Amino acid sequence: MNEILDILVKNKIICKKLDEFKLNTRKKIKAYLGINTKNEYCFILVVNKKSRLLKKDIEELLKFLPDLNFRYKKKILITKAPICSKASELLKDWRVL
Repeated sequence: MNEILDILVKNKIICKKLDEFKLNTRKKIKAYLGINTKNEYCFILVVNKKSRLLKKDIEELLKFLPDLNFRYKKKILITKAPICSKASELLKDWRVL
């Protein structure tokens, strides 16, 4: 959790409240729901993967969004892995860190 907070603060994203959200998946994905200082709702996904994020991986991540409420305006993806060009097209409205 501290690593995620350090990454968010480094990128000037400060959340007043940050809670972990359980996903029904076997993959190494963590999800957090938060509220930033402007009272906007944030959805943060953390993907721990060494290989490249492909289009099929991103499509699987996007399956979790309909379960969430529509009020989450800020969508943030935190990953250390490189992202495929086709996958980055799917993440146009996301902020990738």
